[in-house]
Amino acid sequence: MEVTSSNFKEVLPEIEKVINSSTFLAIDCEFSGLNVVSEINAFDTPKQYYEKVRKNCKEFLVLQYGISAFRFDASEKNFKQQSYNFYIFRRPINNNIPDQRFLCQTSSINFLMSQGFDFNKLFKFGISYLNISEESGYRDKLEERKKFRSNQNNTPQQNQDIVPIPDDVQPVVDDFMKRLSDFLESDDDELELPKCNAFVRRLIYQTTGQKFTNKIVLHTKQNKNKDRILVASKCKTKEEQQEIEKRLFEEELTNLDDFIGFTKVLRIIVESGKLIVGHNMCLDFLHTIDKFLTPLSVNYEEFKDCAHSLFRNVLDTKFMSSSDEFKDLIQSTVLKSVLETVSKTPFAIPPVEVEKGGQGYFVEDLKEHEAGYDAYITGLCFISMWNYLGTLKKLSIEETFKDFALLKPYLNKLFLMMLRDSQYINLEGGDPNPPRDHVFYLTFPKEWKQSNIIELFSPFGGVYVSWINETSAYVGLHKRDQAAVALSTLSQSDTYSIMPFIKRQSQLAGLKTPMASPAPSNRRKRTIENTFKCNKKLKTDKTPLGKMKCPPILEDVEAESDATPKKCPRKEAPKTFVESDAWD
Repeated sequence: MEVTSSNFKEVLPEIEKVINSSTFLAIDCEFSGLNVVSEINAFDTPKQYYEKVRKNCKEFLVLQYGISAFRFDASEKNFKQQSYNFYIFRRPINNNIPDQRFLCQTSSINFLMSQGFDFNKLFKFGISYLNISEESGYRDKLEERKKFRSNQNNTPQQNQDIVPIPDDVQPVVDDFMKRLSDFLESDDDELELPKCNAFVRRLIYQTTGQKFTNKIVLHTKQNKNKDRILVASKCKTKEEQQEIEKRLFEEELTNLDDFIGFTKVLRIIVESGKLIVGHNMCLDFLHTIDKFLTPLSVNYEEFKDCAHSLFRNVLDTKFMSSSDEFKDLIQSTVLKSVLETVSKTPFAIPPVEVEKGGQGYFVEDLKEHEAGYDAYITGLCFISMWNYLGTLKKLSIEETFKDFALLKPYLNKLFLMMLRDSQYINLEGGDPNPPRDHVFYLTFPKEWKQSNIIELFSPFGGVYVSWINETSAYVGLHKRDQAAVALSTLSQSDTYSIMPFIKRQSQLAGLKTPMASPAPSNRRKRTIENTFKCNKKLKTDKTPLGKMKCPPILEDVEAESDATPKKCPRKEAPKTFVESDAWD
């Protein structure tokens, strides 16, 4: 189902019911840009990885949000699904919330246009949103305005509160006072005053409170031209004035409720505690938290605590399909390729039907890169792999899908693309810490090319080069046992400098003593560092959100290939937005 601002209020109760009755929710997002790939280094630490992704979240927007709700029906031994495709765009609100500024990446926009994305619909009918910090600030300003109106209209100004009226503004104030005086003598109940600036409005409030106490109530509103103007209303008694102020405040709260918009859906999801499934979902996950719940923290551990308290169960199908159980069966983990693979033996997608009376997708719709459709495809891939785990245990379909017991090895681990040593973010514990004793930080003249680095390390075997900029790179030895010899041999030079990876990380962290290196391990792992600060508890005007307690991304280059420094990203690193290769 397509959801815009035109039908959002109407379908929200249905969406809440569907979410609460689901077994799990698959999600997907489309963005205004993905300018994070070129900044990732193959040997970034989790903290560095998070910082880069967090920056991306602050710069770009979510344009479309897809949710596909899957419900296992034990009586019919199949899944029911209902899917929604939301257009997301915050239009100008008012001076309570600053106008939103964001970046667009031309390659991303061009890609979305090539997929039939309707930007006219986005900008005209996109659903608004506010995260908890923005909403809290908005509510505080409404309370301040309410108190200010009450003081201005009910209480004579105290000397310390009076703002002197400049001589050149006095005629303007006098004109407004005459208009209000004439208004009191008229039969009209309301008067819209001419447009004026914020300072003059302040003076009008002040002078009206002095001259027309308990007679006129002023409030500010936007007219059809989006100009802020003052509106005067009559009140014969103090009780009547208070009633008018109460009505104005309720109208402002109603407007705030409209601005919260799509955030309501995410709060329903958080309150439901449902399993959230995504494919290569790190970026989707961070944008979800930052845009619709609470700003991402600059502290990695705070981010993880917050993210896990918001979403107790998260599963990344890219991590799952890359794990030891599936990596030999699934050759490509791009979403479209995963679907093709899990549709064949030894996999089997359980029967899936659109919920009776609902709307959903079918594989044959072929609406790739429409967020709702991609969420649906992600859900299909997930239940096929889940079903495969059940067949390995020789479980019936009811036993397989009755709980998440088979999924425990894959829960709360976010796949981190482009990392050399296959790390991941563990939202409910410590991240993998693979040894990098074979990795060196190398600085060199800007004239050096990939071939110079390969030649330098050639006595010690092949290397993996990950450029940082035009004068530095991380170099990883394929033959790890040659690390000590390489460092000893190459340490004496005036042309270049070399140091162990662990020492470089200590420098960056401002530590005098190098951080301890983990024990060697052959296990392949992934890592991400995301930092996210969140309040211990999110609260809305109706229901409290659960306790909240939220890592970065990396890139590299094979030394055997022709790669160029970060100044001119190596040929293998795409400069344009390529969804299928980079983020699926």
